[in-house]
Amino acid sequence: MKIAVLIKNTTFHKDYGGLETQNKTLCDGLVSRGHQVTVFTQQKELTETTKIDNGVNYVFIAASFRYLFSSINPNSWEKKSLKVFSEYHSKEPFDVVLSQSTAGIGVIKNKKQLGVKVISIAHGTSAGELKTQIQNIKNLKDIYWAIRNTQYFLRQFFGRQREYILGSDKVIAVSHAVKTQLLDETFAPEELITVINNGIDPSSFVESAKTAQKHNDTKVHLIFTGRVIRSKGVFELVKIVWEVKDMPFTVDIVGDGEDLTELKNNITRLGLSEKFVFHGKLNRQQVTERLLQSDIYVMPTLRAEGFPMTLVEAMFASLPIIANNIGGISDAVEDAKTGYLIKVGDLSGFKAKLTTLIADTSLRATLGQNGRIKAQNEFTLETMLNKYQQEMQKVLAKGDTA
Repeated sequence: MKIAVLIKNTTFHKDYGGLETQNKTLCDGLVSRGHQVTVFTQQKELTETTKIDNGVNYVFIAASFRYLFSSINPNSWEKKSLKVFSEYHSKEPFDVVLSQSTAGIGVIKNKKQLGVKVISIAHGTSAGELKTQIQNIKNLKDIYWAIRNTQYFLRQFFGRQREYILGSDKVIAVSHAVKTQLLDETFAPEELITVINNGIDPSSFVESAKTAQKHNDTKVHLIFTGRVIRSKGVFELVKIVWEVKDMPFTVDIVGDGEDLTELKNNITRLGLSEKFVFHGKLNRQQVTERLLQSDIYVMPTLRAEGFPMTLVEAMFASLPIIANNIGGISDAVEDAKTGYLIKVGDLSGFKAKLTTLIADTSLRATLGQNGRIKAQNEFTLETMLNKYQQEMQKVLAKGDTA
């Protein structure tokens, strides 16, 4: 199949996250199965206009991603991506288009004229993003931006989100929570939306596990991986650590973010510097090695995330997980089987489960083993690719574009 992918950013851009990582994993995997994949994305800070990486073709487009007047602004992403895609499509037609969230809106609006099928991938919803922004308010500046962005949310909620969902031939939600939210917010027919959880290639964990060794001290090692921002619950984590600071453990923080300095200052002020170790942003192999050296994975996030790939990585590392029950996290974490799900805001509940796991080596091993088995059965790259291929084949088999 010839597959086009439209996405706002890639792993070549700065400040990329889970969505971009999932997209690279998916595209590389599809190419490994013999498909031709071309990714259309913004150029932004990059200097090149095209690139080939692991057999995937990348096309970088100079465009503005501002939503206001995007349908009439010739330099908007909607217009420019449609123009560049159409040029490529006219030379060698694509069989199917994958739109990461709203990135393919220009093609979606014109898919009938282009004669191409579109599958959109939803990682979250407009209401979920607004809720996250409100929860992340910490000063007057944040209040200003929250109020200003409310108009953006309303346009997204009543406009673009429904356009890209209802205009697609198929929608893939990365978790059951995302599917439920989309059904509630867009009134889409249930059969339009299929859930496919993100998957990863577990081979790196298998290889690294052969040489990885746990820390040789008597402490239990907790680990947090991800962006160090308020909405990830990092300040709540500090509060929890304060409550159990006399227990023998440390917390490894892997990642970077805009709230890192404030977090470090907070930790120092509370006299908890010996409890936290900051590693900065690591590459994927380094993250894998760090996970394999750890004992417990903590995710006190306040964000309604679609399906965090960090959870899958922790499961392949045989780590029990303590996470807030929000967004698509419950697709991965089974309460009391692979870890513990905590109600958002219940710091006492989080502390209680953390205390239990720190004290019980056998329980940690049991929950971690259960998590690894679940990940092997449900969250491998092979499983994800199989499901994507099945959905693409179903869409193509339906005939003419509606």
